[in-house]
Amino acid sequence: MSGDEADTAVGSNAAASAASATAPSAGALSGADLTIHGLIDRLVERYSAGEHKLTAMRAREEYFERAGKVFDDDAELFDGRMASFLEWYVLERPFEGGPPPVVRALGEPRGFTPGERSGLASLASSHHGLFELYSVAGHVLDVEDLVGGARFQVIERRKTIGFSPGDLFEARVVWDGETPVFGRTFLFHPPDAREVALDWVEGAVERGVARDEILFHLSRNHIRWHRLGYTGAAKIYRGDG
Repeated sequence: MSGDEADTAVGSNAAASAASATAPSAGALSGADLTIHGLIDRLVERYSAGEHKLTAMRAREEYFERAGKVFDDDAELFDGRMASFLEWYVLERPFEGGPPPVVRALGEPRGFTPGERSGLASLASSHHGLFELYSVAGHVLDVEDLVGGARFQVIERRKTIGFSPGDLFEARVVWDGETPVFGRTFLFHPPDAREVALDWVEGAVERGVARDEILFHLSRNHIRWHRLGYTGAAKIYRGDG
């Protein structure tokens, strides 16, 4: 990632510009979806500019060190990984020794309507995980979190073409006030690495590896697979590549 372009992305409304590139297929979003995504964008603006810009830049360096570095010429990865970083930054990463920005925003007396505060609370309790897809029925996806074991019936209001039973992917599940929905970003792991990834995740869970470290490990493997021309997925995910 070039420093100048990445700094500009962190200091601007980067999540909004990345939206079309991070969805599996673009489609109409409900008003509730737009509110959830809009709140993320507002959190990014509030906590990555001005006095918080240095904190955001340091967080970006931490994220890409852990999740795998991407560069501005990685056209198929850059926007999605940048949007994933921004979600992680405002929803998960401790902010200046305290809770994440979304929790901090909930504690501020001004700036959000009661309805928006409800949306912030949903974002604060969102579920980021590695999911296996069991079935697709219209816009309803039946998925299981392979780290925590929870099962979800999730609405994906964008087009579901491209989803197939057996898919393994990183995503975020958010309550939008009406139903569980997916967040903005997905990271699909290659089918050829499916069994290797499942075995590794099972072992990691048994060893007590933290959820975020499991996701970061798989993200690094995915980026390496991308760099090597989408070949040898099982070998890379096994750690032999």
